[in-house]
Amino acid sequence: MKTILVIEDTPQMRENIVEILELAPYRVVEASNGKEGVELARSVRPDLILCDIMMPDLDGYGVLHILSKDPQMAHTPFIFLTAKAEAADFRYGMNLGADDYLTKPFDDIALLNAVELRLKKSEQARPPANTLPNHLAQLMQAITKADPAGTKLSEYYPRSRFKKKQFLYTEGGLPTSLFYILSGKVKLFKTDAKGNEYITSIHGPGEFVGYLGLLDGVAHVESALVLEDAEICPIPKTDFLTLLHDNQEVANQFVYLLAGEMSAHRQRLLDLAYQSVRKRVAEALLTYQRKFIEGNPDAGGAAISLSRENWSQLVGASMESVIRTLSDFRNEGLIDINNSDITILNAEKLARLKH
Repeated sequence: MKTILVIEDTPQMRENIVEILELAPYRVVEASNGKEGVELARSVRPDLILCDIMMPDLDGYGVLHILSKDPQMAHTPFIFLTAKAEAADFRYGMNLGADDYLTKPFDDIALLNAVELRLKKSEQARPPANTLPNHLAQLMQAITKADPAGTKLSEYYPRSRFKKKQFLYTEGGLPTSLFYILSGKVKLFKTDAKGNEYITSIHGPGEFVGYLGLLDGVAHVESALVLEDAEICPIPKTDFLTLLHDNQEVANQFVYLLAGEMSAHRQRLLDLAYQSVRKRVAEALLTYQRKFIEGNPDAGGAAISLSRENWSQLVGASMESVIRTLSDFRNEGLIDINNSDITILNAEKLARLKH
């Protein structure tokens, strides 16, 4: 069912329009002013917008001007509702990018015909998914998890082999590619003024890294280093941005990724501020196991393999403190340690640690 956003400050007029459209039937969301309309448009992503021109604070022209600058909304059909009928007003609105006008008062048939026509033209103008260039179609499959192993993606984008401790990119460098991990692990980290490194996240097969700089259009704010020999598909910046701007599903996926990453970073900052080193080490062990060991038949057993240096950077504590804490956990029967391999013996007790 198509979604239509109605932005109209006159309650009776808005109610009448909503009632007609819902009978058609369409899914209708409504806003009583321009500012609310812009917020709803960005959150709901309607298939068409009906917008009054004469509104306080932010008029219809302002709404259209703002949304036309948004890559995700720029091609959404936009119909003005207006009591004005002067040629200059029509021309001004059309120059801003409006698709049509409905002059008040208008009848039910005129409204429904205008909506149906604009929706049909929008569908005809949008290329079907299978007309995407082959490499973009394959990238979309990987992004939307239709091809979680990245097999089809790597048919077009060559697999690149990266050795352990090889950089994908460095903090302050300009982003040129999106990186899709086929095998191996990659850590993202920041370096402070004294040269200390702090791991912000660790990523494995089926995950993307490097998109923050591409989305923001700025230099990388962290470095990406390969933790173990890996196969990775570097995807050109232009291909990624083309797909992101032209495909709503892909854009939504990266919105979810960004939201999850922001939430995880916020929680890590709170943990660093208020949790003891002992608790932070326990959380790091459990998080790593959940992400890379549990439910992964290719994990090679239950052991977690990560250097003490990386544990230190992940926990945000000195290496000596982390080594001492891991030794305490082993003495308490919570974990087993064999060189750099750690096996969790009592995950439930680790999770219950209070300090």
